[in-house]
Amino acid sequence: MGRTNWTDVPASLRGRIEGVLGGAVVSAASQVAGWSPGSADRVVTAGGRRAFVKTISRGRNPDGFGMHRREAAVMAQLPEGVQAPALVAVLDEPHDGDDWVALVLDDVEGRHPGSGADDADTTAVLDALDTLPLVPAELSGLPRAPVELAPEFAAWDRLVDAGLPDPVPAHLAAAAPTFAEAARSAAAAVDGDHLVHLDCRADNLLVDRDGLVWVIDWPWAGVGAHWLDPLTYLLDALVRGEDTDVEQHLRTHRVFRDVRPGDVDAVLAGLAGLFLEKATAPPPPNMPTIRDFQLREGTAAGEWLLRRWDARTT
Repeated sequence: MGRTNWTDVPASLRGRIEGVLGGAVVSAASQVAGWSPGSADRVVTAGGRRAFVKTISRGRNPDGFGMHRREAAVMAQLPEGVQAPALVAVLDEPHDGDDWVALVLDDVEGRHPGSGADDADTTAVLDALDTLPLVPAELSGLPRAPVELAPEFAAWDRLVDAGLPDPVPAHLAAAAPTFAEAARSAAAAVDGDHLVHLDCRADNLLVDRDGLVWVIDWPWAGVGAHWLDPLTYLLDALVRGEDTDVEQHLRTHRVFRDVRPGDVDAVLAGLAGLFLEKATAPPPPNMPTIRDFQLREGTAAGEWLLRRWDARTT
């Protein structure tokens, strides 16, 4: 099962959303990118108002329900200057015997970066991520990336203890002890004082008609190293098969200025273990394809790190 559609949302909740928007929704285009099993629709009312609406019920996916609530709390506090859609309203209430949450946001007409698979959008994305600010006082309650990620970055130790179960690729399993050692400094490497998105992939970004990059889907936001989101975007470009020289971007873009190569290694090792460990688990409810994606993400991170190490010894 994939996303729910606008027509799958309870009529009573659709009515509440239409009340917020000031008119009946006459068209709704479901957005298929991303992994949430909830709805994600660009809607237009009879009066011409446009909005982006995302909903999910607790019964469909309890974790996703919690993520929507968390995103609503984050977006209500995002500082001015962050290039993110404005939050119009949050509806968090029962409908048809289940708990539902709906986020109503300004609509951004755009496309996901990387659609040409030719590196044309990478610099614009890195430029946009470079604008994420130091965390102001009103966001001081956001989780810190080192604390949030430390347990995840220890995944290689658990994978080794478990005998490196399938589907960990054999060529990465062979380097598992070295990956585990590198990942032990990953949590310290991502410490910092900037706003970080912590889920920075192409499907969580939009490029509008003027070339401006918007950052969407904020449930994991926290405080950490300014270069962490840009690094994970470069990893996502590799996963998608984009024709990009990630090492060139690391060397030349200002967002990576003064980043130590050993810190990049540590985080890539941590990300490889994190995703590969998740790939070994059963899929969550109504998200059957996410484990394959996580396998590809972990494999790409591990292979990138092996190439970095090989380049230093040749």
